[in-house]
Amino acid sequence: MQKGNKTPHVLCLRFSALGDVAIASVVLKACARDNPAVQFTLAGPGLLAPLFDGVPNLKLFAVDKKQPLYKMLRQFLHLHPTHIADLHSVIRTSVLRTLLFFAGYPVVYLHKGRRSRRRLLKDPVKALPLIPMYRRYAQTLERLGFAIPSLKDSNTIPLEKGPWKKAGVAPFARHRGKQWPLERMRCIVNHLAGQGTAVYLFGGGPEENRILQEWAKDNTRIVVAGENKNGFAGELSVIRELDVMISMDSANMHFASAVGIPVISIWGATHPKAGFYGWRQDPRRAIQDSLECRPCSVFGAKPCWKGTYECMEKISVEDVISFIERN
Repeated sequence: MQKGNKTPHVLCLRFSALGDVAIASVVLKACARDNPAVQFTLAGPGLLAPLFDGVPNLKLFAVDKKQPLYKMLRQFLHLHPTHIADLHSVIRTSVLRTLLFFAGYPVVYLHKGRRSRRRLLKDPVKALPLIPMYRRYAQTLERLGFAIPSLKDSNTIPLEKGPWKKAGVAPFARHRGKQWPLERMRCIVNHLAGQGTAVYLFGGGPEENRILQEWAKDNTRIVVAGENKNGFAGELSVIRELDVMISMDSANMHFASAVGIPVISIWGATHPKAGFYGWRQDPRRAIQDSLECRPCSVFGAKPCWKGTYECMEKISVEDVISFIERN
């Protein structure tokens, strides 16, 4: 261990995915505020650095996860940590934390609850809700001796009744089982704009942006948030000004949650009780159909075994509009 470093410095490893890093940002901000004499660094995607702003003893160290592990290890040693918290628990971080352990650093790592996940998928209806991911991150840090009394989820983020002045819409998800049909979400965008709401569209990559540009081209109330030249920091500043975010089970749900914006989310193959619901979001704002086969996947990557994606197809435009008008 770095003997010359008298200030406790916790190096946390979480290289992906974006939504999980957003959840981790909430936990680490709370932990850093509750332990002001301790320095916290998350080694993760540099894109999300703005989520870690505002707390003096917390920073993000950008990691190129494609580089060789020995280079990563050398970079981490140069940060002079005193403790290691693996919040990812994948092969790469397992190797790194093992090397750091044998170098003399106290090491803790995330317990993902794989057995509980298997039980959930085997019997989706009867299985109990899993421990939320934010709580698993907190438990990992607590094993190093750092208390997080301010991390409470009892105060849900309030949602004002519409029509809203500004609404965000994030229609995309990585997997088909997590994405509502785009033509239906476009109807929701047009419905909101027709009420006088300024609608900000969120996506990533050339093809998604092309689709969003098509949605926005004939209506001045519809704006593609990705056109902001300040990158993710600019998009996050837009999210902070929203009255609501409407999204899939995707990273944008967690970005909005991290900055205290209420979310209405649409769920298909995945399920909020798998532990990845938005931080402090009211569970009643999850739009979902109570099929007995849900969830069929924790992350939504598995193809629908029926081949129908009924979990998403059964949710109609009228269902979502009715839900919006009740909230």
